[in-house]
Amino acid sequence: MRGVEMDLDLCWRAEMACRAAWPAQQESNIRGWTACRSGGSIRRVNSLNQRPESQVIDDRLIDRVEAHYAPFEQPALVRVVSFAGASTEALSRRGYRQEGATTTLHAEIDSTGRASGQGVTIWPDPNEDWLAARNRIAASDPALFRAMLDLIEGPRLFSGAQVDGTIQSVAYGVVVDGLLVIEAVATDEAHRGRGLARKSVQLLLNRAASEGVNEAVLQVVADNQPARALYRSLGFSREVFDYFYMRQPQP
Repeated sequence: MRGVEMDLDLCWRAEMACRAAWPAQQESNIRGWTACRSGGSIRRVNSLNQRPESQVIDDRLIDRVEAHYAPFEQPALVRVVSFAGASTEALSRRGYRQEGATTTLHAEIDSTGRASGQGVTIWPDPNEDWLAARNRIAASDPALFRAMLDLIEGPRLFSGAQVDGTIQSVAYGVVVDGLLVIEAVATDEAHRGRGLARKSVQLLLNRAASEGVNEAVLQVVADNQPARALYRSLGFSREVFDYFYMRQPQP
């Protein structure tokens, strides 16, 4: 992508690792695709996702996907990754519209680590203070978010940067297939621009490096330039792949 040779193995490793780091409550196989369902507003866990064996997007697949999500009173969402070669022609012909463009970034973790600064803490599990801070900072589907965390398999790390004893920036990481996946990076609006997110993410990177993990990935909204600048400064300089969603039109 963008003139850089694509590493298909890394693409699939990153794709499946990111999905494992934010799992859906239910998964169903539809013609080699994975139909995720958790309820709520988070697209990634309420959409059809590709696998290496996924078949083409045609009218038969679309019919089955729409029938799958209809009982939940949710529109069908098809998540399309840039490296798997699926054409969206059939979706466009049926009125589906594109949204949610996102980029997957990769970093080689510096084994020596860099100081994350004072006032940032890491936990192996999300304690009540961390969860309360996350819900206050990014108040979307708190019950579903907590239930999702319980579904994660593999080593987990939760970081929080504090100001005057209160967590004002959060992030978590999951180690999957040798990759540290960074998720849920968020900072209280009143405390942005103070380097708190940098501290939270850097501590996750440092801890992973100390445990022998030397690669990290994360996914960021494609046009979120401030976030992309932050991640680039932390070593996430390689764009692995993009993805977007196609949404079923509603009557």
